[in-house]
Amino acid sequence: MQEALDAAGIRCHVLVDGWRAVSPRFVFRGYDDAVHGPFVRDHLDDDGKLLGRFAALLIEAPGGLTLVDAGLGTFAGDLDAGHLQQELEVLGIRPWDVRSVVITHGHADHVGGLLDPRHQPVFGEARHLMHRIEADFWASDVAAGLPDDAGRPALLALHALLDADLLDLIRDDADVVPGVRAIAAPGHTPGHLAVVINDAVLWAGDAIISPLNASHPQWVSASDMDGPANEATRRALFERAADDDLLLAGAHLSVAGRVERANGAYAIREL
Repeated sequence: MQEALDAAGIRCHVLVDGWRAVSPRFVFRGYDDAVHGPFVRDHLDDDGKLLGRFAALLIEAPGGLTLVDAGLGTFAGDLDAGHLQQELEVLGIRPWDVRSVVITHGHADHVGGLLDPRHQPVFGEARHLMHRIEADFWASDVAAGLPDDAGRPALLALHALLDADLLDLIRDDADVVPGVRAIAAPGHTPGHLAVVINDAVLWAGDAIISPLNASHPQWVSASDMDGPANEATRRALFERAADDDLLLAGAHLSVAGRVERANGAYAIREL
């Protein structure tokens, strides 16, 4: 059953695109069993890995259906992923029903599903929003040189959306539609975005990927391009969620809940 979040009257649906199990050394950079192990071991499966999800968010905004990210799509490979369209079908939503798409960042598990097998836009009736810094990065030589051709999905998406005149680039925080605001949350990638829905729900994207990031916000991941920047962003998001009583959720975050300050850090009180 799909998870639904209530953003003060605006219904949001967590769409699970797929699952994967990864080493704790990926989720927590510099993993040391003596330091991290006492907190992490209870979360490991029999193979010593952490089970994580890929997820997007569909927002039933008054100004039109708004999608936050789009999963892996045809870039799923051997992963149990690429199921976003099935998740939308469960809700009776077709691609042309979506009016806005927020792209939190350019990693494949967030942009792959923006393209069909011919690398054409899936959501052809939707304006797509991305931070300009993020777009510039994925169009750069640095991104082109990433291992495993990791920059290719984002670059293909950028070209397709620009060619179709469907992409809006922002420089600052911006209202997507009434009740949905994209906010800068850099660090995981240079122009990463988070999303605030109706001043009630905070979708953290990949700035926060584990419940243990609450009690240990300094534990950045191997996929964070700028670890110190993401730690600062993470702390700012936790502070905002605690101050404004926002429900916190995210693409890889296995729980949604309220944030409380605890022992100099934070705790997520799961719903």
